[in-house]
Amino acid sequence: MSASPDTSDAPLISVITATYDLLSQGRQDSFREVIECMARQNCDRAEHIVQDGASSDGSVEFLQNLTADAARTRLISEPDTGLYDAMNKGAKAARGKYLLFLNSDDSLASDDILNIVADRLEATQLDFLFGSTLRRFEDGSESREKRMSLTAILQRMPFCHNSVLLKRDVFLALGGHDTQFSVAADYDLMLHLLTEGYQGERIDDPISMFWGRGATSDDDATAEDYARVWMNYYGGYRSADGLTQSDFARYYQRGHMPVALILERLLKPGTSDAIKAAARHSLWKTTRRSVQFWRSF
Repeated sequence: MSASPDTSDAPLISVITATYDLLSQGRQDSFREVIECMARQNCDRAEHIVQDGASSDGSVEFLQNLTADAARTRLISEPDTGLYDAMNKGAKAARGKYLLFLNSDDSLASDDILNIVADRLEATQLDFLFGSTLRRFEDGSESREKRMSLTAILQRMPFCHNSVLLKRDVFLALGGHDTQFSVAADYDLMLHLLTEGYQGERIDDPISMFWGRGATSDDDATAEDYARVWMNYYGGYRSADGLTQSDFARYYQRGHMPVALILERLLKPGTSDAIKAAARHSLWKTTRRSVQFWRSF
């Protein structure tokens, strides 16, 4: 995207949804729910950017028809190299002060959530704001994400990517999503967000909703991509000398890092308060698990 977006009379929030070949994947109905949930928000402080990857299966025409009467919605279709690259492109085109990435088969958790978070962001001017995520099943039941704490950042993503609003300027300052990570680019971004000392907070309200249709994520692929993130993040640490990608993948599966590495992270000069808190949490978790003899290490 060569030109900067026009920010005159800009919205507060830009909701970005990346799409590609929806029709051939049979996802047109789930995407209709994305458009419908945005319409129900009735939030004049938000825009919706649909960032399509130059679909060639008729999806562009489908999107044009679906969004023709959608208020404050912009459709952009251009080639990209994958989901995270599309998100980056959408962020560059965004006019809002804050970004929210909403997947093409997800939804917002309630009809007033954008107004709720907009009120909070206007009052606080935080760098980021995160909430929980609902999982809805086909029988109508729901479950809610409960394990949300920034102290978990050295082990895992502390919240779902589609339930955090992040300042656009901060996103761009961090370089956006690093597209070398095919699965964990969102985690890599949040890890660097807290490392750099940006300030945010949690709200009790669920922000997004995704369907639980029985599909499971590829745990091995996730572990390997997290391992690549950590190989990059801990490069140059004395305690990481000799550690391989396989070692870090094993740490991901165990849920904790070696004590020496976490201590070095904790004691490194200039460490942000958020990372210090996360390192102390990690040390406590590792110590606790060391006495749980029923766990395999």
